[in-house]
Amino acid sequence: MAKHLQREIDSLKKKLLHLSTIVEEHVLRAVRSVEKKTRHGAAVFEQDVIVDKVEIEVEEECLKVLALHQPVAVDLRFIIAVLKINSDLERIGDLAVI
Repeated sequence: MAKHLQREIDSLKKKLLHLSTIVEEHVLRAVRSVEKKTRHGAAVFEQDVIVDKVEIEVEEECLKVLALHQPVAVDLRFIIAVLKINSDLERIGDLAVI
């Protein structure tokens, strides 16, 4: 049972890292757009759909882990932190599109 939980937590870490990388690219494009006084175009809008999709996947995986494994202590705190970080990253990604 512990191996399954650890595998799920590792998967969550990878997905959260993937989401943060995408959001970081959004913010960099938005900053460059402001610096060059240009519009960053449709590419960022397309990427926002990916951010939304990954955000939903991470949230669903967190809820699945909570329901199936009933983690406690460190694992529970980690999953709660992932849920909060996930939400913040999605919001940052949305703000970078504007």
